[in-house]
Formats: sequence, structure tokens, C-alpha cells
Amino acid sequence: MKVLRHKIRFLSLIGLALISFGVFSQVTDVYSENRVALVIGNGDYLSGPLTNPVNDARSIARALRNADFEVILRENLSNQAEMKRVIREFGRKLQAGGTGLFYYAGHGIQVNGYNYIIPVNAVINNQEEVEYESVEAGFVLAQMEAARNRVNIVIFDACRNNPFARTFRDVKQGLASMNAPTGTIIAYATSPGSTAADGTGVNGLYTQELLYQIHRPDLKIEEVFKNVRAEVVKKSNRQQTPWESSSLIGDFYFHPDNVPVEKTVVIPETADVTASSTIVEWRATTDGYFLYINGNLITDKTEYYESGNDLIVVNPRTNSRYLLRNYWINRDNRMRPAEIFLSTSADYYSKKSSLASGQSITKAEWRGRRVGDEGEYYLYVNGVEISKETTSTLTVNDLKVYHPLTKTTFLLRDFINNLDYQLRDAEILTATEISRKKTLDTSAKKLKIMWKATNDGTYYLQVNREEISKATTYELRGNDLYVYHLKTNRTFLLKNFLNRLDNIWRKGELLK
Repeated sequence: MKVLRHKIRFLSLIGLALISFGVFSQVTDVYSENRVALVIGNGDYLSGPLTNPVNDARSIARALRNADFEVILRENLSNQAEMKRVIREFGRKLQAGGTGLFYYAGHGIQVNGYNYIIPVNAVINNQEEVEYESVEAGFVLAQMEAARNRVNIVIFDACRNNPFARTFRDVKQGLASMNAPTGTIIAYATSPGSTAADGTGVNGLYTQELLYQIHRPDLKIEEVFKNVRAEVVKKSNRQQTPWESSSLIGDFYFHPDNVPVEKTVVIPETADVTASSTIVEWRATTDGYFLYINGNLITDKTEYYESGNDLIVVNPRTNSRYLLRNYWINRDNRMRPAEIFLSTSADYYSKKSSLASGQSITKAEWRGRRVGDEGEYYLYVNGVEISKETTSTLTVNDLKVYHPLTKTTFLLRDFINNLDYQLRDAEILTATEISRKKTLDTSAKKLKIMWKATNDGTYYLQVNREEISKATTYELRGNDLYVYHLKTNRTFLLKNFLNRLDNIWRKGELLK
């Protein structure tokens, strides 16, 4: 499950701003070089649908944001024109220089020695139609080469079986080898002419290992791919061998050793007497984590979010939270003790208490930074970053940030004009200072439920014309999105969500 947070989108030329839900990215330092990535996951194919590419793309996008990339994430691009438009957008952003990264998961095929990436609605009756229905990989390289970046990284997790092979005269497995332009490294999920399995877990085997290596500090890009290759070869019983073509002339690190990946959440030092007889342990493999309470497996009852190399696991039923320290580098299936976040009330937090100590809030601070046409905020309470647990509302230039667990509202004054990543004091608003909205009447016999979603996964939910998205959490099940409204304890169904990211309003359903 992703963790949703607010980003603030704004139109600086006309002084307008609006709130949009998006994937939370937490960055505690700003690298000196510009980093831009285009991440595409195509899985919902008319011919040969794939299970993992969308999950792979979302996981890679999250990992790259943590490495301070500005990420363009696109899913299930429908046709050649749409794919080329996105790639050209990526090319324009690369003009600022620095590092460019292109990641593609989905179907990819080779014809006459050229590689093509396939849109999900492509209809290909013979190999002569491939160039008119899909995008030649050289089109991506041309955009990156024109930018003359210091480093360009191209990753193809696209070496799956050709779904159109039965109509081709000359069937070639996998992708063909490509020469990397100067300053570029091209990585393939498997060697030229070979295929890779889609995988049975949340991520494909190649991307699963790539995610692990990206999180590791102080690894050169060549070491990242070498480590990935070693693990994939071992775990596939030598059936899959990742491969790279490189002409790099400079070094690149996803996470230099002297730059922290993220700030780790601080754990209270005092003991929780309610947990004195509770044994909480965890183990992790490349398939995910397993959490045990007194020997009982409770993984399926939990949710999680990332915090640097750590994983925060939440049990919504009990409001309990656990820290799996150094999760990304401890996926060796060894059992380890989990650290328990202390609880001072049934709501886990006491009124106006901080994550760090359970004491009253003594200091609230914030940073804002501009990322493209968006503004991101980072809120710290008693020195602990709590942005992942907040919602926000923009009022002219100010941002009101609400922390549901402490029932506290913070004011980030003049947010729009202070996106320079400088640390500033946040103000705590009293009840009389907080503008109140009418309560949503869910007891009415008839509710008008409407929703829409944009192509980056942002959803908007209205009930009786009242926008309630900012007070919701969600769970993705297959293609459907289940949205839970915290205030009314209601769950809404956004049917076939993943296939309807077209910004069109539709009727939602209230689940009983």
C-alpha cells in the first residue's frame, strides 16, 4: 500500500493554487545536481496482460524520489502518440542538465535488430506494423543524448515473451543489444535475446533486486547493477542474467555516503509497561516483511510506510506501530526484534503530543520546496518529521496542515512564497482559528457520490458535492480503490480505478 500525502500544485503566473493528493516523498537533503526520471509501467495490455509492471513502476518511482529525483510516473500508456508525448516532456526537463533516468516495465520486442516498447492498446497484426503502433527505444536515447547530461541511465525491465509472436515471420526473443551513447548506461532485466518472467510477487525479480540496491548508500551505479545481476542469477537458478551496456565517463551514486537517505524516526527511550510482556519480532525476504506478535503472524492485518532504510508498520485495528530498523538491508530472512512506538492513549497519541516523546509540543517547524510545478512541505514536531501523517488545505498563500492523530492544526504561513527549503517556525492554531466546514451527512438515505482520478493516481471524491478526499485513506484491491472516510467511518468503492485515470467524473458506491 502506498502512503498518500498532499503536494501543493500552483500556477505561479496567475497566482492560483490547488491541492492534489500524491505519493509522499521524503527528502532530507538536496543534491547539487539536477535529477529527472521518467518511469513507465505498462501492464493492462489487450494482448498478453502483465501483473507486475505497474507495481514495479510505482516502487521505482518511490525509490527515485527518495534519491532526490524529480519523477514523472506514467501508467498504462495507451498508444504511440501518448508515449512519445510523455518522452518529449521528459526530454524538455532534461535540458537543465545533471542526470536523466528512464525506467520502463512492460512488453518490449525486437524487430530487425531494433527494440520497441509497446503501449497497452497496441494492435499489432504483423511485424511490419510494430513501428507504427509502438515506440522505438532509440527515440528515448535521442531525447537523453540531446540534453548532453553528465549521466544518463536507461533501464528496460521489458524482456518478457512477445505476445504477438504468432503473427511474426521472424520471431526474436527478448531485446537486442544497443550501443550506449557517451555518458550513458543501458540496463536490461536479462541478457540480449533472452526473456525474463513477469514474476509472482509484488514486484518482478529484476526490479525487486534493483529496489534493494538503490536504497544502499555509497554504491556506484556499476556496483548497483553488478549486485542486481548476482542476486537475479542466483534466485532464478541461472535462468535469467541481467546485462548492461555502458559508456559512462563519470561516477554516479543514488545515495552518496555523506548524504543521509532520510531521517530515521526517533523512538522513545522509556519503556511501555503495556508492552512489557509482548514479544514483537520480524523477518524480511525480497518478497516483503513478516511481523509476529508473541509468535503469531499478523502481517496481513498491517499497513506500512517507508522511512529511509527503515519500515514503519501499522496495525490499524489497535493503533499500534512498530519499527523494522534497517529493513532494506536486512532482508535475509533472519528473525529480529521490532521496536514498539509508545502509546499514551487509545488513539495512540495524546492531545498535542509528539511522535518523539509523548510530551507536549515544544517546537513545530517546517520546510517547503519547489519540485517542478509542485510545492512539497515537511513538518517537524519536537524534531521529528510527521508529514506522512498529515493532510493540508491551501488558503491564499498560507497552508493549514492537520495531524489527525494529535487532532492538531499547524499553520505554514506564506507557504507559496517560501519554497526555499529553509527551516521556519510553524504556528499551532486554536479551535477558534480553524475554519470549520459543515459535517458530511452520511445518514441521508440518498447520497450523491462522485469521483475522478488523474493519470498520476490522484483521486478526488465528492459526497453531496462536498470534497472529502483530504480526510480519507485508501486500499487498492486489484483495479478497484476502496476509500475510507475518517470522519464518518464510511468506505466508498471507486470501481475499476486503475483503468479510469482520465479526469472524468463517475459515480462511486457506498459500501455497507
